[in-house]
Amino acid sequence: MTTTRADITTAPASRTDLDLAEELLATYGRLRRALLAVKTDDITPTQSAVIGRLIRDGAQSTADLARAEGVRPQSMGATVAGLVEQGLAVRESDPEDGRRAVVRLTAAGHEARDGSRATRARLIAERLAGLPADDRTALERSLTVLGDLIDD
Repeated sequence: MTTTRADITTAPASRTDLDLAEELLATYGRLRRALLAVKTDDITPTQSAVIGRLIRDGAQSTADLARAEGVRPQSMGATVAGLVEQGLAVRESDPEDGRRAVVRLTAAGHEARDGSRATRARLIAERLAGLPADDRTALERSLTVLGDLIDD
């Protein structure tokens, strides 16, 4: 079930937590597909997730990245190999354990992430520009609530 703007103002407050969770997941999926439709680079969603993790958490081993992303080490190895091949990441010796390799983002990796993020932000900003003030206020409040929900 997809909620329309009209449903928001007339929907009963009796939706269950499960109903809200399912609607949130469906909305997230629609947003993700809309953003993927405007992609202008060759970076896969998995590679993008790894780039984001490397930006947030710094250099990591392929095994650590696999655990964090919930994939098999072999799959992460292929993802990392793609990033290295594109010049977005490098493998280097772990400064704490020379027997181990870590993956580090290159300047090109940072630039790719910044460019991709800017493209997606512009798409959303264009859509936000057409929102009535009340909807924009509701969205701002929703983002606060979602942030609190995620940080718990």
